[in-house]
Amino acid sequence: MRMRSKKLAVVAGLIAASLLAACSNSGKADRTGEGNGAKTLRFMVTSENYSGRLKDFIANYETRSGNRVDVQMLPATEFENMLKIKMMSGEGPDLFVTDDIAMSQFQLPKDWFEDLSGEPWANRLSESGKAIIRWNDGRITGLPVTNPGGMGMVYNKAIFQKLGLDIPKTWDEFLKVCERIKQAGIVPVNIQLANGSEFGTTHMMHQLFANAEINRGNDADRFWQDMNAHKIKITEVEEYERALNQMVELKEKGYINDDFISTTFEMSQENLGSGKVAMHPAGDFILEPLLAKYPNVELGFFSMPFGDTPGAIALYAGVGISVNSKAANKAEALELMRLFASKEQQELYLQKSPGISVFADVEAKRNMISGDLQRYMDGGKARMGMFGRYEAWNDMDARKMMQEMMLGKPPKQVLKELNAKMEIVAKGKKLPGWNP
Repeated sequence: MRMRSKKLAVVAGLIAASLLAACSNSGKADRTGEGNGAKTLRFMVTSENYSGRLKDFIANYETRSGNRVDVQMLPATEFENMLKIKMMSGEGPDLFVTDDIAMSQFQLPKDWFEDLSGEPWANRLSESGKAIIRWNDGRITGLPVTNPGGMGMVYNKAIFQKLGLDIPKTWDEFLKVCERIKQAGIVPVNIQLANGSEFGTTHMMHQLFANAEINRGNDADRFWQDMNAHKIKITEVEEYERALNQMVELKEKGYINDDFISTTFEMSQENLGSGKVAMHPAGDFILEPLLAKYPNVELGFFSMPFGDTPGAIALYAGVGISVNSKAANKAEALELMRLFASKEQQELYLQKSPGISVFADVEAKRNMISGDLQRYMDGGKARMGMFGRYEAWNDMDARKMMQEMMLGKPPKQVLKELNAKMEIVAKGKKLPGWNP
């Protein structure tokens, strides 16, 4: 076993070294071609998120500035480790992406990020836009390169219209809507757990958990400070247990699909698009693959009610682009960000992939549900998901626990085990206030 471990370590080291050398050589080769004061900016990005519209913007920047952008693409499975190697060796890129702008404050050292709060474009951010991308300490460190969005209940409008159903405003109303749909021979709510998928479980949990922050009003920041210092445990927040009990109630009343344990993402698209189910907890990320198969389906979006209230939407910031605080070409990197943040470029960017904008002055082309989402954001009924507020949170642990809960584990036990897992995370990060 030891010999095999040593061999694996050597192989892993060689792979990392070769990748590092490849990135370094790429940068050196590009820099030799610089002339007339032009600079070459290094930009590390996941291959999965180097979209056509991002390529177009980079080309536009190069044409306008005369500078070049050395795009260093890596698969998502290798990206974070390679970014850490590059940054810690002093060979970090000028610009880089992160999985989620808000979540990045917990994933990577904060001093790697240039504070962009004082940039001219920051004054154009809407209040809801700030809520999506702002860190807990108030800093702005990036802008979305994939569309930000929210997790709520996506529903088939034709089914609601046929059955004469209105959007429910309370939990009791929601249960009545589910019963009416069930009596019509349609599955009310679709969730999927095949292949370890969290759709319909973690997404439902995040939007229901957001009510805890909304209920605290002006004390919300203090609430998160106490949560992050472990002065308040997740087991002590009444809204969290109530949220999980609501989820379990749907299963107990037969309002979710019986085959949820074997339902895949593709099956979920078929269920919603064909009208086999009426609702599915998700965000606008489901639209592109679903509409490719069912172009005529009309979908709406609403918040899942919580108790006697209409409930809340849980936000996610999306993949973001940030500037290395120690960038070799920081001035040029900041200029690239200023161009990207311009009203002209943002509107062009959002024309190519409709959604919502974080800027108050940008008219974004809407997709099928982004108008509904924007209304929740403008009305103050949308909050960042746990992953963007709670430093000890691990979404992979949460996904596993939600699956176990839907298979029978009591909500109170789920919260207790989640707290134990977060204490392990906090210990590893040496977070102040948590048990040593």
